Amino acid sequence: MDVNEYYNDSELDDEENYEIDWAGYVVKLQQCWKTIAMMTFFAAVLGVGAALLSTRAYTVSVVLAPEIQGKVSAGGVNGIAGILGLGPINVGASNDALNITLFPEISSSTLFLTKLFDVEVTPYVNPRDLKAGLSAATPTTLYRYITKADEESGFFSTLKENIFGVEDDVEPDTLNVAQLSPKQYEAVKLLRKAVVADVDKKTGVVTINVTMDDPWIATTLADTVCQRLQKYVISYRTQKASEDLDYYEILASEAKDKMIKAQSAYAQSVDYDRSVILQSVNSEKERLQREAQLASEIYSQMAQQVELAKAKLQEVKPVFAVVETATMPDRPSSTSRKVVVLGFMFMGFCVVSAWKLFGEGFFAEIRESIKLRLIEESGKSGCETTN
Repeated sequence: MDVNEYYNDSELDDEENYEIDWAGYVVKLQQCWKTIAMMTFFAAVLGVGAALLSTRAYTVSVVLAPEIQGKVSAGGVNGIAGILGLGPINVGASNDALNITLFPEISSSTLFLTKLFDVEVTPYVNPRDLKAGLSAATPTTLYRYITKADEESGFFSTLKENIFGVEDDVEPDTLNVAQLSPKQYEAVKLLRKAVVADVDKKTGVVTINVTMDDPWIATTLADTVCQRLQKYVISYRTQKASEDLDYYEILASEAKDKMIKAQSAYAQSVDYDRSVILQSVNSEKERLQREAQLASEIYSQMAQQVELAKAKLQEVKPVFAVVETATMPDRPSSTSRKVVVLGFMFMGFCVVSAWKLFGEGFFAEIRESIKLRLIEESGKSGCETTN
């Protein structure tokens, strides 16, 4: 026989020897189907328990499309300035430290999250339960809902209090962001996980996701976060323009008072000194007239600055388009309880089947080899003793 033919025949024999005996596996599983069914049922029971103990999570998304401004357009302000005869006005570039890329940091900041503690929320009650006679949920604050301050102590909590005593955790009367209590700190941590903002740097679209264990509370919180985030950004972007407007309004009011006084003094001088022809009196009239005209011009300029400041305030105010509003979800975003139970059943079936097919025989071989080794060692020791 040729050597090559010999090696080829050997390889074919090895392939036939290592071929998987699927029919044998099926027969072996059929022989122990009772054990597999019992363990799969036990895994299903564990899955039901895990599903009931797991907390459902509901996610609500809000999509915002903010106006992206690299520089504040001065066209509108310069147009008004041209009409008023003041020439072009440079409103400057809007190189703000706060832009859309910082939305995630703002929404996760302690200052922003602690301001959500006082948001009034109401747990969701199914309309069918209301028709069945269940009373509506009592409104509460987000902080009390997160810390479960309104819930009665459960069995384990009561047992813990009886054994270790009640924890002396006194809540402060006022909220101090620089020094939070343990409960307030835990509430901030939970809200930081629940409220997540994401920014698409290419399109500038901001997505706010709020995840809570109650669908209506998640919807309420998502809408509140959206509104307060907009107010926060608008307040920051318009703060300088608002201060300028207040300053020009004060100057305009002072200029108006001076103009009225100057015009009144000049009018009285004209009325009472109409028949006097002295040069000193005429000089005084001319001085009062010039002061009245100057005060009128200053007031006119200040009034124009007030109008320009109003236009600038409107110019720098950012605009947000709500692409997707907060809508209460009809199903949880977390894994379904049915999927959890089926997953436990499948895992139990796979583990038991693998044990019956491979694990049981493998460990039986290990036990036999250990017994044979012990017998050999005992036989050798007996022979040595006889000798």
